[in-house]
Amino acid sequence: MSIAQSPLLGPMTKSVANFTLYTLNGKNIVRSKAFMPKDPKSKKQLNVRARMSALGKKYRMLSPILGLGFPENSEYKSPQNMFVAANFSTAFEEMDEQPVLRYPLMLISKGSLPEVKVTDAVLDAEGITLGYDVTAMYTDMTATDEIIACALLKTGEVCIVKQILGFETTGSVFLKFKDPEEVEVVCCYVFVRSGDGKKTSNSVFVLV
Repeated sequence: MSIAQSPLLGPMTKSVANFTLYTLNGKNIVRSKAFMPKDPKSKKQLNVRARMSALGKKYRMLSPILGLGFPENSEYKSPQNMFVAANFSTAFEEMDEQPVLRYPLMLISKGSLPEVKVTDAVLDAEGITLGYDVTAMYTDMTATDEIIACALLKTGEVCIVKQILGFETTGSVFLKFKDPEEVEVVCCYVFVRSGDGKKTSNSVFVLV
């Protein structure tokens, strides 16, 4: 990969020969591809492909929330890159020699803020009510810090709610379903994001 800073070229996109061109954070990025790529199918390579495929699928489902969850150390990195890096090695279990993605192990945010403590979770026909405790981050809190919760439904819908914390260390947040009929929750998470958007906590999986 190279970074091009030519004022003559301006923003670059698409591909030329074996080069892929795109713009990230105002910089032109050039990636090269092999002219004659090999296609190894070793056990290790197939394992890698299976993990990448599973994470790519989840990224497409959860991209609205993942754009909020990985602001730290993200220069020249996309939310997708950060999501894959955070989960590639730790979000899978091996079953019958195949990697299986486990939602309780998966992170939808990763950062240096203390994790949220979920005190209770109540599921009803209208949505999910999550009780939380963020006392661990009180000394670093600002009035604009947010608690963010999301749920992925079996229909593919992603419910997201963002709520200002103020200086309250305990409270609840409500995830409302758009269509409450026959809702089945696939996974649910909660995390904290600083008011300036530069820091997050690691997400916490919530069993509902």
